[in-house]
Amino acid sequence: MKTDHSKANFSSFSFSQVILSAIDKAGFTTPTDIQSEAIPAILEGRDVLARAETGSGKTAAFVLPLISQLTNLSIYGNKDTHSRYDGTLRASSNCIQVLVLVPTRELAIQVREVFEQIAEKVTPPLRCLSVYGGVKINPQMKALRGGADVLVSTPGRLLDLSDQNAIKFNQTKTLIIDEVDRLMKGDFQEEIDRIMKLLPNRRQNLMFTATFPDSIRRLVREVMNKPAIINVDERGADVLINQRVITVNHDKKNDLLAHLLNENDWKQVLVFCSAKRTCNNVVGKLEKRDISATAMHGDKEQSARAAALRDFKTGKIRILIATDVAARGIDIEQLPCVINYDLPRSPNDYTHRIGRTGRAGETGTAISLISHHEYQHFEVIDKRNDLQLKPEQVTGFETDDEAPSLPERSKPKKKARSKNKKKRLREKQGVSDLAVTHDEAELTPSEPTVNKPMTKDSSAESVVEKSPMVNTHIWGKK
Repeated sequence: MKTDHSKANFSSFSFSQVILSAIDKAGFTTPTDIQSEAIPAILEGRDVLARAETGSGKTAAFVLPLISQLTNLSIYGNKDTHSRYDGTLRASSNCIQVLVLVPTRELAIQVREVFEQIAEKVTPPLRCLSVYGGVKINPQMKALRGGADVLVSTPGRLLDLSDQNAIKFNQTKTLIIDEVDRLMKGDFQEEIDRIMKLLPNRRQNLMFTATFPDSIRRLVREVMNKPAIINVDERGADVLINQRVITVNHDKKNDLLAHLLNENDWKQVLVFCSAKRTCNNVVGKLEKRDISATAMHGDKEQSARAAALRDFKTGKIRILIATDVAARGIDIEQLPCVINYDLPRSPNDYTHRIGRTGRAGETGTAISLISHHEYQHFEVIDKRNDLQLKPEQVTGFETDDEAPSLPERSKPKKKARSKNKKKRLREKQGVSDLAVTHDEAELTPSEPTVNKPMTKDSSAESVVEKSPMVNTHIWGKK
């Protein structure tokens, strides 16, 4: 049930005036549901497992109380908070007090910026760093020599730094795993297991996610201590996303995409593709139709990715063509439209993709373009997310009764390169194998999302339950 916080305000958490001023400057007015429920539990020192829809304010829900704890400026009734944090002290050399794990470089940068924004006037100053793969490791090692009160990191690069003895965890008091559903899949899961063995046993654990797949059950059971379980659905009352699914022959997808971009007055559009090469191809096809677009994916240099995201946020770029690197946690204010040029592999990732629009009470549009070979996969997405969407067609782009044959894809030519030459190249770039591949790991199908509401009395053992299938068949053609 949705919490009534119409009379709530941030001063009710007994934040210091410094933090309240930063909250006001950031434009936050009243706490969202996830903030209203998570902030008191975090201030009390409890472990927290929280689920809320994308765009509901999850980042601020842990940033605000942690800064309050780090500065010891909160007069909130706490449980031994002052023995865990001393606001007059800062982290020793190579040590960190708060560790935040995130799946992508972009999210690492964004979360660090939120910490810096709220802690701007805190004295003595908090030291907040973000580290991630795809860039040289030596500058990050040098930055950690002075320690960090808050470190936001991707798992692969954190392990690289640990292997180089550039980071120590003996002063770590709080662990936050953001987008925990993503980090408990594929190679990430093995990295998380390794990181858990490096951390002190006595610490506060906070996990935030937009979905509750079965894959997180073991981690919750092994890591968390009687967590406060928060399950909030902000979207129903505050967010309106008009979801559409349009069928089209695969050889007409580019034409339909260009038609939609030309016919609709969208100030900005985020287009998702399943592969890096597809992103580049779509950009090229659009440019031939005099539509300017920019690609963003894992093969791009970090500086190029950061510039593309910055220009898109500021409106310099109207159309951004991206892989799922932009699907998790990236906050773009007032983004009116998201288009799935290709479907995501996982039903959970569909939720994250469309969550880039319709944020903070704004309305948005999410469109999926599907061809004959994608019908069955969208049925799975539709059922597991209980969407019950009806397919539509656009005049002039109707689908044929039978699917046109798919073109044969030629494999990209790879230059022969010896193992030693590859190793020397990586060393020159300052990037390890983990840092390059794990931040951009391929998504794999995961379990359905949870539809059954949870209460705070729920045990960590019963966090995940299978969602019922919707037995409505919406497709007229097989």
